[in-house]
Amino acid sequence: MDRKFWAIMLPTFLLAVAGIAQAEEVSLTSYDDLLVRMENLEQQVNAQSTQMVNVPSCEACECDDECGHYYAAYELVLVTPYQSNNTAILAFNDPVIEHVGFDWGMKPSSRVELGYLGAKGAMGWRARYWQFDQSTSLDVDSSVALTQDEGSIIWASINDADTIIGLVDVDTAVMTHRIDLNVLDLELQTQATKNFLVSGGFRYAEIDQSYLAVADAGIAMGDIKFRGYGPTLAGEFSRPMIGRWDVFANGRGSMLFGQQQFRASSDAASEIMDIENTGTLSGAMEMQMGVKWTSRNERFFFKSALEAQYWANVGSPNPSAMFSTDSDEATSDDVLNENLGFLGFTIGGGIQY
Repeated sequence: MDRKFWAIMLPTFLLAVAGIAQAEEVSLTSYDDLLVRMENLEQQVNAQSTQMVNVPSCEACECDDECGHYYAAYELVLVTPYQSNNTAILAFNDPVIEHVGFDWGMKPSSRVELGYLGAKGAMGWRARYWQFDQSTSLDVDSSVALTQDEGSIIWASINDADTIIGLVDVDTAVMTHRIDLNVLDLELQTQATKNFLVSGGFRYAEIDQSYLAVADAGIAMGDIKFRGYGPTLAGEFSRPMIGRWDVFANGRGSMLFGQQQFRASSDAASEIMDIENTGTLSGAMEMQMGVKWTSRNERFFFKSALEAQYWANVGSPNPSAMFSTDSDEATSDDVLNENLGFLGFTIGGGIQY
């Protein structure tokens, strides 16, 4: 019986020991695999974290408020010039003395801008250049303006009313007025808030204006030049409207220190009126109100706006003599203190990256 018992129990015991050993081996193998998997998972998490840290902020952002960008823009500026002295010729249509003025229409010009707009609160820069170079002409004769009597083209000195340059007894004439204006702005700019941009810097302006009259009584001409530079300050407010469209309004003010030179002459006299002011002060103000569209990828934009400008004390080359009665005594306005303005609209666009 003892032999039979051990013959049965011994194989059973050995099988049980083998089973336990196999179970322990399976258990140990599963635990090691779990450790390997956890180690691999930690490596993947660390790699993803490293990639997220190394991605530049501007690649992860979704709007330009969090990123800086360079841009280039062009504007077609369509404006009408306005002057405080717009006189082309004095018409002696008895008993009324009329100041016949130039009829400026809307004229095209170009403005370009290059810049860098930093992230909100960061500093950027921009350079703007605008050139307006246009002219207008007026023909007069017995059927236009000079319907009853002759006309006169006169510059009178403000220091001596007896000193005059010009033409009298004009029956027919062609007068031409030209404005050549060049403005350069170099500014620093910052996106102060999401909707408000502030900039300031330096402005240089050249304004050349000329007057030419070719008449039956002779030829008369006037010319005035202004050169000035000084500080400029600007601000722009924008607000989302519909879809990719924004509305905006901006303004800019400048104070310019410079010099002026005025000359007037005619072939009816040998005298030349020459006035120079080496310490003149001028001011300029600009305003825009309009809309702006930006593409979905924020690389392209289009904008259009109403625009108004006012330039103080830049002068005028037009005849300055004024008659309040039908006498031959003329008074004169100061040619150096005349003002110039522009009114119209702009349309343009650009690219940013």
